[in-house]
Amino acid sequence: MEQIRAVVEIIQRSTDAYMFILDLTSDIYMLPEKAVKRFPFHSTMIENCTETLKKIIYPSDYEMVLADIEKCRLGEQDTHTLEYRWLDRMNRVVWISCRGTVVTGAEGRKLLIGTVSELGKKAKADNITGLRRETRFRLNTESLLRDRPASIRYMMRMGIDNFKEINEKEGIEAGDEVLRELAECILKTVDESVDVYRLMADEFMIVDAGTSERQNPRTVYKQIQGTIASMAKSKEYSRFYTVSAGVLEGDFSGRTVEEIMRYTEFSLNEAKRGGRNQMTIFEQASYEVYLKRLDIRKALRQDINNDFRGFEVYYQPIVSTSDYKLVGAEALLRWQNDKYGKMSPAVFVPILEESGLIIPVGRYVLWEAARTCKRWKQYIPAFHIHVNLSYVQLYRSDLMMDVERCIQEIGIEPESLVLELTESGYIETNEQIKSLFKDLKAKNIDLALDDFGTGYSNMRYLKEIDVKTVKIDRSFVVQALQNDYDFNIISHIIDMVHSLGSAVCMEGIEEKEELSKMMATKPDMIQGYYFGKPSPPEQFEENFLKDVNFP
Repeated sequence: MEQIRAVVEIIQRSTDAYMFILDLTSDIYMLPEKAVKRFPFHSTMIENCTETLKKIIYPSDYEMVLADIEKCRLGEQDTHTLEYRWLDRMNRVVWISCRGTVVTGAEGRKLLIGTVSELGKKAKADNITGLRRETRFRLNTESLLRDRPASIRYMMRMGIDNFKEINEKEGIEAGDEVLRELAECILKTVDESVDVYRLMADEFMIVDAGTSERQNPRTVYKQIQGTIASMAKSKEYSRFYTVSAGVLEGDFSGRTVEEIMRYTEFSLNEAKRGGRNQMTIFEQASYEVYLKRLDIRKALRQDINNDFRGFEVYYQPIVSTSDYKLVGAEALLRWQNDKYGKMSPAVFVPILEESGLIIPVGRYVLWEAARTCKRWKQYIPAFHIHVNLSYVQLYRSDLMMDVERCIQEIGIEPESLVLELTESGYIETNEQIKSLFKDLKAKNIDLALDDFGTGYSNMRYLKEIDVKTVKIDRSFVVQALQNDYDFNIISHIIDMVHSLGSAVCMEGIEEKEELSKMMATKPDMIQGYYFGKPSPPEQFEENFLKDVNFP
C-alpha cells in the first residue's frame, strides 16, 4: 500500500484531479496531499473511511454514494461513476465527479482506484474554442450567487446572427472556425478577471464578477463588434458575420442560475427579433409581456384543440356606392377566453401567426364564412364574402387545396369568395406565390388587396397579383379628409386602379360628412361603421338582410 501511495503521489503531480485508493476490504482511504489541503480530511491515509466521508459528502448525497460503493464491495459492479457534492474546508459546496475501477489484489483484497475531479474548476472543456462549457458556467455561477452575488456586475449572452447559414453554406469546419474567431475576439476585449463560457451551439456567456475596473456592457459589446470587423478586414472579408447580445445587470442577490439563463436568452432573442447586430438589456416589464404572450398562445392552442372554443366569425357589411345596397361582407375573426375575456384581434392574431396556429384557425374562418355566404345568397344572389389571408397561410400551408376542398364541401360558387391579401403583410410576389394567385384566378376565385396605403403602396402588386378589388385603408382616408394633398392622391390612385380594371372599396367611413366628401373620389364600394360595425351572423341577418335601404 505504501508503494502504491508513493506512485500515486508521483502521478498526482501531472494532473489536476485527485487520485484515490479505497481498500474496500479494510475501509482504508488514501488520497494526495493537495486533496487534504482542499477538503477537511485529517490525513492522506484515512481509516474508517465510511465515517470520515460522512463529514465530507453533502448530507443529501451521502446515502447514494454509500450504496454505490457497497455495490462495488459486494461485487455487484466493478466501477464507481458518480457526480455529487463535497464540502470544502470553508464548508462550501463543491461539485465533484468521482470515477473509479475495482481491482482485485493479493489474497482477494479489493481496491477501488480512481480520480476525483472538481466540476466547477476552470478548465478547457470545449476543444473548439478552449472555453468552459455550460455545465461549468452553471456550477461557477451557483457559487457566485451563493457566496458573493454583489460582485456580479453583468452577464452578457452573445450569439452569432447567421451561424446556421455559415454551417449550411460553408460546412461545419467553417462554423468551427467562426466559433474560434469569436472566442478570440471576446477574450481580446474583456479583462482577464472576466469569465467567458461557450454555451450551446453558437452562444457565449460573459460574466463580469472580477476585481478590475467596471466596464459598461454596451462598451464591451461595441468593442467586440469592432474586433470582429477588424478581423474580417484583415482576412479581406472572406467571411463576415455579426453578433447580437442580451445583457442582465443589476442586483443578482436572490437570483438563480435558471433565472439568469431564461432572462439572458430572452434578451438575446429580443435583440435578434429587433433586427440583429445589436444588444438588448433585460427589462422585467418586457419579459412579463413576453410571458403573457406565451400564456395567450397556450390558451389559443387549448381552445383550438377544443373544437375552436371561444372563436367566432363576425361580419361587416360592404355596400355599393351606386345605390348603397348590400353587396357583400368581410369575415372578421373574434376570440374570447375564460381567463382573458374578449381580446382584440390586433393582440391575438399576431400570436396566431408567430406560432403557426393561424393555419388551422384560417381554415376554420374560411369554412364558417363559406357556410354563412351560402345561406345569405338566398337573400342576395350576388352576395360575396371577403376572407382575410395571412402570409403564413400563403407560405406554410396548401392554400389551394384548402380553398378547393372548402368550395366542394360547402357547395358555394367560387366567384362568391374573395380572398383578401394584406398589403402591410409584406407579400412578396415570388414565382411560387404568383403561381398560386394564377391558380386561384383560374378557379374564378377573386383576390382583394387589403389595407392599401399602410404598407409599400406599390402599384406593381395590382398587376402581378391581378386583384379584383383594392381596399383603401381607414388611415389613408383620414389623411385625405384632413388635407387636399392626400385627397388628390387618393383620387389619382382610384383613377389608376380603375384604369387597370379593378374596383375600389373605401374602408373606415364612419360619419355622413366623411361619406359625402369621399364619394367625390368615385369609389365602387364602402365599408365602415357608418353602414355597420362587425357583428355576429344572427345580428347581421337581422340588421342587413331584410331589404333595408341605407340612408
